[in-house]
Amino acid sequence: MNVRIDEKILVSNIRVRFPSQAALTDQWLAQRGWKIEDHNDLPYMWVEAFADWITDAIKRRDVAGIRDQTGFLADQYRAAPDALWEIVAVAYAENIMWNASDEEKAWAWEFIAREIQQLYEEMWRDPTT
Repeated sequence: MNVRIDEKILVSNIRVRFPSQAALTDQWLAQRGWKIEDHNDLPYMWVEAFADWITDAIKRRDVAGIRDQTGFLADQYRAAPDALWEIVAVAYAENIMWNASDEEKAWAWEFIAREIQQLYEEMWRDPTT
């Protein structure tokens, strides 16, 4: 398995910044049969599961939560765009509004960090258009 150190650092930074969401992400994965010791070796899977918290924040209309989490991921991405492009784009940005309605996506769009918006648009589209 070829997990890059930058990806492991990203997950570690997320765990420090969002400890309760990280613990719930671990719990969610464990309930689906993933072993906790695999989480550090499977950062894409972990970040993808973590991205679900944005959908929850959108459904609750939690502006501060949306700004906080997407802003943090944007900061991490800006610090190492070459190393983190794939994990932030594929595992995070593509999944942040997976089960949100079109109306919820359009409402939340303005609160999502610009870098995350751009990565989301590469896969999907601007939900306000």
